[in-house]
Amino acid sequence: MLQNKIIAALPRIEEWLTSLEKDVPLFMSADIRDAGFKVASIDANLYPAGFNNLHEDFHPAAVEHLKAGLAHYGITPGSRVLLISEEHTRNLFYLENIFVLKSLLEKGGFPTDIATAFELEGELYTVRSGDLLGKSPDSPQASHAAHLQTARGNVVSLMSPAHAEAHLGEYAAIVMNHDSSAGTPDWIQNAKIPVLPAWQAGWHTRSKARHFAHYKLLMKELGAIVGVDPWFFSPLDAHITGVDINADNARGEIGAKAEILLKEIQAKYDEYQIKEKPFVFLKSDHGTYGMAMLSFDTAAEILDINRKEKNKLFKGKSSVVVKDYLLQEGVPTIVRDGAYFAESVVMLANNQFIGKFARVNEQKDARTSLNSTGMFFKPLPLAECQDDETKVATLITRVAGIALQREVCELVTPNEPCFSDRPA
Repeated sequence: MLQNKIIAALPRIEEWLTSLEKDVPLFMSADIRDAGFKVASIDANLYPAGFNNLHEDFHPAAVEHLKAGLAHYGITPGSRVLLISEEHTRNLFYLENIFVLKSLLEKGGFPTDIATAFELEGELYTVRSGDLLGKSPDSPQASHAAHLQTARGNVVSLMSPAHAEAHLGEYAAIVMNHDSSAGTPDWIQNAKIPVLPAWQAGWHTRSKARHFAHYKLLMKELGAIVGVDPWFFSPLDAHITGVDINADNARGEIGAKAEILLKEIQAKYDEYQIKEKPFVFLKSDHGTYGMAMLSFDTAAEILDINRKEKNKLFKGKSSVVVKDYLLQEGVPTIVRDGAYFAESVVMLANNQFIGKFARVNEQKDARTSLNSTGMFFKPLPLAECQDDETKVATLITRVAGIALQREVCELVTPNEPCFSDRPA
C-alpha cells in the first residue's frame, strides 16, 4: 500500500524534488532498508566506494550525469581533473572502484590523474593477491607514482601528495573519493580550484545527526505529498555527544536514551499494528565503513557490553576516537538474495540515478548491520532495476542527496542561510 501511494504521487514528488536540487553533490550513495512496512535511508555517503559494483549497463548514465554534475561547477569536457583516492592500497576492491570512477570520468571527456596520501618513498609498487610488493623502479616517474593492480588486473597509477600539489595548476578540479576521517591535507584545503564534494564535508566534520535532521524535515514534506506519516520514510533517532563509551556513566546516558527511543518505536508499531520487536543501532556520529556500530534489542544490553564491543565502538576509521554517537531506529530488511539477507545501495551522480546494487551478507540476519564481515556486493543489471521498488528507493536516495546538499552548505558557509527550514 505504501509503495502504491508513492507511485501514484510520483509526478508531484518529481516536481518537488526538482525544485530542491540545487548545488547537489557530484555523487553520493545511500543504504536503503526495506522492512515491508517502511522504507528508509539508514546512511548516506558523500564519497561512495562502490563504482566497481555498478553493472556495466549503467555506465553510460553514470558518464552523462557525472558530466552534468561537473558542468554545474563550470568544469567542461577536456578539462583535466585530479581524483583523490583513499589509502586502501591493499584493498583490491577499493582499487577497482577507483579504476572504474577514473574510467567513467575519462569517458565523459575529463582526463583524470589519481593522487593519494599514501607515501611512496621512491618505490614502485604492485598489488598481487592483496600483498604490496616493492620492485626496482624502471621509470623516472617512479619517484612520484605507484602502479597498483586491481582485483581484475587493471592498473591504477597513483601520484604522491607532493607531486600532486606541485602540479595542481594543471587541473580544473579536485574530485574527492577520500572521506577525510582523520582530516584533510592543507594542500587540498588551500586549493584554488573546485573541490568536489567539498573538503569541509569529510567525516572529520560531517555528522549523521545533522544529516538526518535535514532528512527528517524533508521527509515531512514528502509525507504530506504522499499522504502518510513521514515515519514510514525515516528512522527515529537520538544524539549523544562528548562521551567515553568505556565509562559507566556514558553507557548509562546512552542506555537511558535508548530506552526512550525503543518506547517511541514501540508506540509507532502499536499505532500501525506492526508485529515486530523494536531494536536500535548505536553508531559513530562521524563514522563510515560500518565501523564503530552495534545493534541492541534492549537498553540493558548497552550497559552490559563486553570489552570487545567497547573497543569496536571506541574507535572508528583511521583509529579516530569516537566521542559522539547516533542512536538510530533499526529498520529490518525483508530483501533477500537467495538464502541471505540483503539491502539496496543506490548510487546517484548530480542527484540522478546511476545504478543500484545489493549488499548481501551470509552471516547476518534481518535485524543486524549487513555492512560487516561476510558481506558481498551483487551488481544489478538495468533489467532488474526498472521496477517500482527501485523507483521508490531512488526517490528516497534523492531526498538523502538533498539532505547532504544542505549539510554541506552548513559546513561550507556556516554563517549564511542556505534554505528557509534550516534546523536549529
